[in-house]
Amino acid sequence: MQLLRKILLNMEIKKRPVKLKCASQAEILRSNQRDDDFVKHLREKVIDLLQIVGRHTGTLPFMQADIPFKLIYFFFTSGMGNQTLGEEYTGIVQADLKAHKVPSLLARVISVILECFGEKALLKILKRLQLSINHPHSELTPAASSFLNSFITKLCNMIPIFILIHKGLFYTSGRYYSLGKRLTGIDYAKVYGRRPTDSISWGLRLLGFATLAQCALKIWQDSGNENYSEKYITFNEKTRTCQLCLERESTTTTPCGHLFCWFCIADWLNCKSHCPLCREHITSSRIVYVLNL
Repeated sequence: MQLLRKILLNMEIKKRPVKLKCASQAEILRSNQRDDDFVKHLREKVIDLLQIVGRHTGTLPFMQADIPFKLIYFFFTSGMGNQTLGEEYTGIVQADLKAHKVPSLLARVISVILECFGEKALLKILKRLQLSINHPHSELTPAASSFLNSFITKLCNMIPIFILIHKGLFYTSGRYYSLGKRLTGIDYAKVYGRRPTDSISWGLRLLGFATLAQCALKIWQDSGNENYSEKYITFNEKTRTCQLCLERESTTTTPCGHLFCWFCIADWLNCKSHCPLCREHITSSRIVYVLNL
């Protein structure tokens, strides 16, 4: 970031028009992959340190996610006006290409917060809203409650698809790696190092078109499925039935608060590492058998 400021300052002194080269998709992907690898490495080192001092047990739920370490990592890099390790490795910097300037600190902070909490926070808000709608003391009419349940459930299903659509747009255009960066207008500029011979990755563009086609197919399939409400927990007698097999009694809870029978959720987590309902990341070691339900 400091390097980009120097480049813009030199161009302004020489009275030249500022023309920044947009980084390619491959460079942006390599940069973010390197940052993710460093965040995971940082988390592993902190866990090893806590095991040595004997304080690992109480902080285990906190250490399972990468979000705290991402916030620490980006605070000491982007938050302080520096390049991340991935950006330094690929020779790119965050820039506002339309305004030809360095993104403001506020824009960088909002971008990081949206990347870390945006999707999960929105899904949690919608889940709480749906629970309040289905509460026994709700004053809504049955028709209004049914409409809002259907709308919120469809919206919850559309959010992951919308994020996947944005990823497909990035693969095809090479602009705005994440939705948070698109909303804050933060792009990447190539400022030093050797540029790939083919700045337009046709392989990634083909992947982008395939991703968009997959999203369109998913939307078409979901439009024909009217039975959305069975996937979410409500305050009625069906909450005691497993939401996967719809036969056994719910005896096991996930960290996000959803109930299933032990056999269904155990089999599910052997194949996928997220909740079947809200898609929050969980592992088999974090499910809890509930007694006297």
